Amino acid sequence: MKAVIFHGWGSTSDDNWFSWLKSELEKKRFEVIVPDLPNPDYPKQKKWVATALKLTHYDENTILVGHSLGTCLIMRLLETFDKKVKAIFLVSAFDKDLGINEIKSFFSKSYDYEKIIKNAGKIYILNSDNDPYIPLNIAEQLSKKLKCKLTVFPNKEHLSAGTDNFKFSELRDMILDETNKIN
Repeated sequence: MKAVIFHGWGSTSDDNWFSWLKSELEKKRFEVIVPDLPNPDYPKQKKWVATALKLTHYDENTILVGHSLGTCLIMRLLETFDKKVKAIFLVSAFDKDLGINEIKSFFSKSYDYEKIIKNAGKIYILNSDNDPYIPLNIAEQLSKKLKCKLTVFPNKEHLSAGTDNFKFSELRDMILDETNKIN
């Protein structure tokens, strides 16, 4: 099994729970890729998608995990596929322009939700009820568009910590539960 973990805006592969999750999944014999995406403070959708496409071969044994703007990258990436991945985990997910000039390129056109659903395998959305950046109603609407369940964490803000010592055992357990299922 392979997992690719995408950071968000203004972040790197060393932030938040990314290194911890990589280590946890590698203990379970996953191949794990956690790239540093180009120009994270002023990201461009086309460059992020192009970078993601060059990372690996995506297939039904691939899990995609994204945090914040990384969730938008995953959705844009899936729009380019003609194949399905095992599952996607969208953490602090959104699909709307939040009024942040630096990330506007990710919202220049509407998302193709049907194609995302078709190529995503299983879809998980995880958000907090008090995220200072992403109102919960945006995640609720996105879960309806993607026809999936939204898992809401109370009082966990942006589901990040800014350092690599933040452990996100709930996410790890959800990934392991999904990969242990027999299709």
